[in-house]
Amino acid sequence: MIGNHHVLAIIPARGRSRRFPRKNVREFLGTPLVARAIEQAQSCRYVDRVICSTEDPEVNRIARACGCEVQPRPWVLASDQATMNEVLRHILGANSGYDLALVLQPTSPLRSILDVEMGISLGMSISVGPSGAPNGAVYVVETARFKCYPYFGGQVFYMPAERSIDIDTEADWKKAEEYGRQG
Repeated sequence: MIGNHHVLAIIPARGRSRRFPRKNVREFLGTPLVARAIEQAQSCRYVDRVICSTEDPEVNRIARACGCEVQPRPWVLASDQATMNEVLRHILGANSGYDLALVLQPTSPLRSILDVEMGISLGMSISVGPSGAPNGAVYVVETARFKCYPYFGGQVFYMPAERSIDIDTEADWKKAEEYGRQG
């Protein structure tokens, strides 16, 4: 909770990926990507509850081993065509009483707790890398507004290149591990 706002953290982690199969369960510097995102959410002092959204049994097992709730994701929301907006609307439709929803994608493992807390403290916000493009690391939405107008945006905050990698390819993975070992 921040101020009088209740915060729900959402970890969207499907099992299938066309470009990089099984990346969410692959170990990044000794910890599966999905577990790393869950631990970051659980470590944030503002987060009241953490839910992992998945259709995958292995992601489900890892999330539960981390002490995270799992909300089963319908197969239609686990396809390459499904959008994050659809996934978030599904989760928010089943979980009320939260003013802010924090989305932490497992594919951005180098974000810091300070990055997460910055996003929450700004309210509706989105993290960007040095180029000014969204980096996928931190999204925060006002739940009531998002239910009516499902869009990510709001206040922008910058993160340095070494924390802005969004893993979509094997090359991204190697670059992220390189930065992770340095930090």
